[in-house]
Amino acid sequence: MLKEGDIIELTEGHKVYADIPEHFAYDNKKGSFKLTHHEAKIDDQLAYLAGRYVVYKVTQDGGGTGHGSNDVYHNGHHVFCEKINDRDVRVDFYQSGCFTAMIEHIEPVGCAKRQWAEC
Repeated sequence: MLKEGDIIELTEGHKVYADIPEHFAYDNKKGSFKLTHHEAKIDDQLAYLAGRYVVYKVTQDGGGTGHGSNDVYHNGHHVFCEKINDRDVRVDFYQSGCFTAMIEHIEPVGCAKRQWAEC
């Protein structure tokens, strides 16, 4: 499982949650470029989401129940990332659980260390 400080590379085909234009998220919002946080598959239209990211937060969340008493969804390993060289691009995804944006098998390509700087 990924941890804070890991550097990962997201490529075409990965599914993440990201702030993307409604045009790409909803069939009834064609032409709308208002941003919405939604599942996004990295492809030609969303190629700007590909690249290297630093994991800045990891949580265990997202669990719940479905329609029956035995219909339980457990919390998942939720990973939050910020793109290197473009801090405005942030994505998140799960490594475990039952979610639409999952990347179960991803290895770090490096690690980063947070450093405080004087302003």
